[in-house]
Order: sequence, then C-alpha cells, then structure tokens
Amino acid sequence: MNRRRVHDDNKGEDIERSGNARGKFVRTRADTGAYPMSLSTAIIDPELQHNRKIYINERIDAVTKHFPNAIGMDDFLFRTEVMLRRFGFTADNSIALTSLCRDEITFPLKTAIHDIFGYSLDVDGLGGVVTAGTTGLSAGFSHAPTDFATGRERYVLFALPHIAIDSEGKVGSVIRTGRTTQSCACGALIKMQPLFKQYKDGSLQAGTIHEETCWHDPSDPEFSILTNRMMKAIDREDIPEKGLSLVEVTKLANKVIQGDVADLIDKTVDIEKADYAVITGIQIHSTRVANSKVWHPHLEFISPTSMFIVKDGIKHTMDIMGIDPPTPRQLFKINAGQTIYDLPKPKGKGFFSSSS
Repeated sequence: MNRRRVHDDNKGEDIERSGNARGKFVRTRADTGAYPMSLSTAIIDPELQHNRKIYINERIDAVTKHFPNAIGMDDFLFRTEVMLRRFGFTADNSIALTSLCRDEITFPLKTAIHDIFGYSLDVDGLGGVVTAGTTGLSAGFSHAPTDFATGRERYVLFALPHIAIDSEGKVGSVIRTGRTTQSCACGALIKMQPLFKQYKDGSLQAGTIHEETCWHDPSDPEFSILTNRMMKAIDREDIPEKGLSLVEVTKLANKVIQGDVADLIDKTVDIEKADYAVITGIQIHSTRVANSKVWHPHLEFISPTSMFIVKDGIKHTMDIMGIDPPTPRQLFKINAGQTIYDLPKPKGKGFFSSSS
C-alpha cells in the first residue's frame, strides 16, 4: 500500500489549513488514478497552490462538521508520541496494545503505531470494543519490556472505533480497493443502528434487549459483546425519536470503549510495577466516491477524545491538542514524502475566483 504525502510546494511544505485555526495536517494514501510529479521538476504557481489549499480545507470541513477537533492521523500520532516521551514512554521500554475495529481499513493507524512502538498486541473486536478481556490484556502486559534500571514496565493502549466520511461529505461512505461499488464503515455499528430505533419506539422491549444482548451467540460472539455493551450504555429516553445517527452511534461506541478500558485496566494493571497510558479517539476515513471520474486522495483523520498517563501511581490527564503540531517539513519527513499529486479543483471560490 503506497501511503504518500499530499505535498504543497517544492520547498517541502505540506498542505496546511490557512487562516487562524491551528494547522490540520492530513495523511493521504494514493490509490488508482494518482498522477505523480517529481519534486525536482515541480513548478507550482500561486494559483495552483492556493486551489490545493482550498481543496484540502473543503475535505477537512466535511470531517470537522461532525468531529470539530479532528486532525490528521500523522499529526495526532506526532503529538501523542511527544506527550508520551515526556513521561518516559519510548519504543525501547514500552509495549503498545491496540483496540481498533477488525476492518482492514483501520490498518493505516495500526501500521503507524507499529512505526513508533514496534509490533503491537491486538485486543480488539468488531466496532473497536475490547473483546480480549482481562486475559488478553494481562497477556499483552506480560510481554512488555522491563526497565533495566527500575524494573518497571510500561504499557500504551490505543482504543478507537472508526467511521467513514467520503470526499462528498456522506457519512458512513467509503471506497475499498478492488470494489467498484461504495462500501461503508463501520459496518458493525451500522448494523446496530436499527436496534436503537426499535428500542425507542417500543418494538424492542427492555427485557428483550437484556435477553438478547446478555446471551452469548457462539456463531456471532463479537457482535454479541458489542451489542451488549452498546445497548446497556444508553437510556430509552435519551434516544431521539428518529433513532441515532451513525455519528452518534460512533460517539457512543467511544464512550463504551472508554468505560470498558478503565474497568479492565483496574482489574489487570499493577501500578506498583508498571506505568501505563491510555489514548482514545475516533478514527475517520475520507475516501473518494465510487465510480468518480475525478481522483481524490485518501485522507486519514483522528478525533481525539481522551488521553491519560499513570506514572508511579499518579494519574495525569493530558490534552493532546495542547501539543504543538509538527511543522510542515517535519510532517512531510515523517512519511518520507517524495511525490506531489495533482489534486482536484476546489468546489468553492477562493482568492483566485476565476479558477474555482
């Protein structure tokens, strides 16, 4: 899989949101239809440069409409790594555990985590809910490096559900390699949506919910766990008459995952011998629309929701957005960008209105 940077000019600067807002950097993946241009031969005039920025801002706006604090995946991981290092967490002395959805399109994030910490231990299941339980987490913790000076261990747990928002702004829509029709994400959370509407209108009674979600279905174990967690996490009166949107279901999944992780860590981590960090958020995929005649880059975003570090038994709640983002040059180097891609023209009118 070729994951290249959308590059803004021949000085090595990535495309950055203009204006007063904090820079929002995006990670892109080239797919079929990309037109590479050598950095050494690229000559970008101001009009083209401006239109590229407007285009990227439009793609960002489609995501931040639903997740206002979303930032590029590489930006998110850069800030996370900086924060963790302040508390002594490095690739040499820590093990990462990941709880992402099983969907293959979550792998750009998993791979990027591997780039920082080496191979991580998977504790995830459908929807990003932790299905490995106390046994799985304990196994992962037992694989952690031991600090030769202090004898302490360090664990870093990433837990994120995911959602797709395509280049046209449609929620749940994603294109997958080799498929000609539009797909969706997260499929497990989309499958859950009707249950909330049925619960609200009374066609799915509370007793029925309890019976169905607490009974383990051996042919569908992970969806049973997901349904169990999700349906117990919301009261009927809190569900709108029309049910929950996919954005709302995804945010609920994030809330459930946060609670599950806190409970599991309380049962498995010995703070007398280990420090640990927990990072949660929502992974967002932004791809082109199926059968589009215009190529659009694949962008990956993260909406951070929480981060805390427990060091020497003391909990530190962190604000990842308080960390300065990487500079455009740093961000470009993180992913070894070497190629400029022609981007579609923006929809709206910018400073160069004649070209928009």
